[in-house]
Amino acid sequence: MRIIDNKKIDLTDDEWSMYKKIVKSYTTPTNKGEDLFIDLFETDDNGTIIFIKPPSKRQTSFEVFLFIISIMVHQHLRASNKQVDDVCNQMKEKMKEIDEQLALLKKKIKG
Repeated sequence: MRIIDNKKIDLTDDEWSMYKKIVKSYTTPTNKGEDLFIDLFETDDNGTIIFIKPPSKRQTSFEVFLFIISIMVHQHLRASNKQVDDVCNQMKEKMKEIDEQLALLKKKIKG
């Protein structure tokens, strides 16, 4: 879990590295690169971006805006993949149980 714009955000190490590179590239003696991320998104308690705000009060770069969109997409894809993996694992366990019960039933029938 990382912090961007005083919000918890779930990022991979590669995403965090990219964030730091973007911040560094926009940091000058008079501007902080972090400021380009202010008020662009909202997150839930798990650090998942749930809403992206169009930059209306502050200026930002297209690169920063696309980065935030990309992070949101990646977060939701990771969550979807986890759900699919969980369902597949549940199905494997259930199939294993069914196979065991079927084997017992066949054994009883053969006597």
